[in-house]
Amino acid sequence: MKLNLFTLALALSMPVMANDAFDLTDMIPARPGVELANTEQVVIKGDAIVGDDANLAIAVAHKALIDSDDDGVKMIQVGSGTGILSIGSISYTTYDNINATLLSKRGAYNQAYLIAKKQLIENMKGVEHQCSNLVSVSMDVIDTGVESVANTQNKMTEACKESVSGSLAGFVTFDVYDNAESKNVRVSLISTPKTRAQVRKQHGAVAVTTDPNSIFKQVITDIRGGVLPPVGAKILTHADSGEVIVMGYGSAIIRQNKNKTIANKLRGAAKSQSQTRARDALLATMQGEKVYWQGSFDEKQMEGSSQFQYDDPSMQDPNQVKVLDDDRDTFMSQLKMSDDYSTLAKGKLPAGVSVKSFSSADGYWQYSVAVYAPSLEATAKKAAKEMQVGGSSLNASDNSGGKIRVVGGVNDNSANPETASGKVSSTEEL
Repeated sequence: MKLNLFTLALALSMPVMANDAFDLTDMIPARPGVELANTEQVVIKGDAIVGDDANLAIAVAHKALIDSDDDGVKMIQVGSGTGILSIGSISYTTYDNINATLLSKRGAYNQAYLIAKKQLIENMKGVEHQCSNLVSVSMDVIDTGVESVANTQNKMTEACKESVSGSLAGFVTFDVYDNAESKNVRVSLISTPKTRAQVRKQHGAVAVTTDPNSIFKQVITDIRGGVLPPVGAKILTHADSGEVIVMGYGSAIIRQNKNKTIANKLRGAAKSQSQTRARDALLATMQGEKVYWQGSFDEKQMEGSSQFQYDDPSMQDPNQVKVLDDDRDTFMSQLKMSDDYSTLAKGKLPAGVSVKSFSSADGYWQYSVAVYAPSLEATAKKAAKEMQVGGSSLNASDNSGGKIRVVGGVNDNSANPETASGKVSSTEEL
């Protein structure tokens, strides 16, 4: 999707780590119908992909999942460690109202995102499981001196509950895909030794080693050359310094309205939503989040054959029955299922996180990106110290003077000079 990139900004990351063979910066996801080269160099063992080339192993794992047209998890084993790839997908609905269509699509992205998270936790932590199964078989036979009739009935009740819970950190969004023809979206998440080390090796701010403007330029280059996901986070490695840059993504649909004033307010609401979601994605990747899922189903089934019926079913008097002309066969099955997904990310983002928003070219989506790197944190903390004068804040004031007047002052004819409008800073100044 083409984007207006000039209003973009920065905010998030962690220290450089080992296992560079699992650097995701240059890895390209597979696409349906596109064949991969050199696949003979990897070995597929069930849900595990084993090979020496991490890029090829991940591509093979990703293609295997999307070709199966099903959600699932693949393990990628290379010399530097084990990666876990998880894909979640869900369909959405289109409506006459474009707002409803976009909301359904974004909701599908969010649900696919949660499914992929649940599968990561399920793979790493296991599933709590409880099932009960009951089958009841009954027969009612009446014999008289002249005839014999019987009713039979089989009842089955099966109830199962499963749950998954655990902390998840160090995962990033690998791929998103919207199939507009089938109205289905897919979200791929991946956790590798390198992304997990982001969390383990977070030591706070370091000395400024990378020019903030060069970080900004690399982020812009990455977004222009890649895909901006509506959900999740991404990790980049700075090309020159090797410093790690972590980006959290957030999105919201810009509700359309024929009233310009209302439309502007809706655009502001979308910006606020997308910024909050970007910060949440950043925090979840850096510090981790709690993931919960509970699924259950209840299935009831009854089948039987009747040759008679009681005149009074409550009495069931064998002397008071009506013999049916034909056998009456019955069958009924009822299935109820539920899935509950929830996540919780709570904490404080480090200094230096900046969140900026920009809209898609078609005006339907509002995006925000939060970018953090240790250099940005160090720069922010240095600026905070410079804001202190003699141990006091520049905003400090004395206690002299009287109470402020709060009543009056409205004047529709007062001076109202026009404020300057235009670009304030060039990218070279940042």
